[in-house]
Amino acid sequence: MKKRRIIGLAVLLGLGVILWMTMYRYAALIPWGVALAWLAFRGCAALGRRGHKLPGRIWTVLLVLVLAAALLTGGLVLSGSRSAGEAGYVLVLGAGVNGTEPSLALTQRLEAALAYLQAHPQAQCIVSGGMGQGEQITEARCMFNWLTRQGVDPARIWLEEQATSTWENLAFTLALLQENTGRRPETLAVVSSEYHLYRAGLMARQMGVQALGVPANTYPVIDRIYYTYREILALWGYWIFGMTN
Repeated sequence: MKKRRIIGLAVLLGLGVILWMTMYRYAALIPWGVALAWLAFRGCAALGRRGHKLPGRIWTVLLVLVLAAALLTGGLVLSGSRSAGEAGYVLVLGAGVNGTEPSLALTQRLEAALAYLQAHPQAQCIVSGGMGQGEQITEARCMFNWLTRQGVDPARIWLEEQATSTWENLAFTLALLQENTGRRPETLAVVSSEYHLYRAGLMARQMGVQALGVPANTYPVIDRIYYTYREILALWGYWIFGMTN
């Protein structure tokens, strides 16, 4: 039994390393968190068998704190889904591209961007995103193609085709605006999935810009639940480890 536990722990740690190296890095927090919780539980159980009552209480307190932190973080994530006003520039954050066509998540963001551009005809649009695995064109180019097919004037759209993370989306876009206009805007409308806007806003604030969220509704509902849960982990990854995906 002890050997199985060691193997199970090694698998969790190894899975975390693989996720850290090959996928969204914050996904590694899941197996590592499970491994840490298991070690804490085993340690408390071992002390409990020796007659100590305090470990059991500590375990209960830790569990309550974790649940409270998850609920609080979830509330912060959801708070970013409120639309926050008008700006002269609107940034559309990239998502996956299937060959040359937008994925469902990217289509949802583009639908929100189109509605914003139609409602604010003076706004200049920046589409940001490089080329990832399985993509034949950059995310920015895909978004440009989609928006222009919907009737948006190509002159209203600037392309930023190098970014590979949310941080780079913002940083490279601000550099592009500085280059094209001679200044950085104080406010920037940001189009992204509703669960992503709170963290994007934190990053923008760190760069000295106020982000005005333009939420793209995620559907079906099961996807929104899953990505909200994942965003909670991503937010903690940003706070603790500085992850910027």
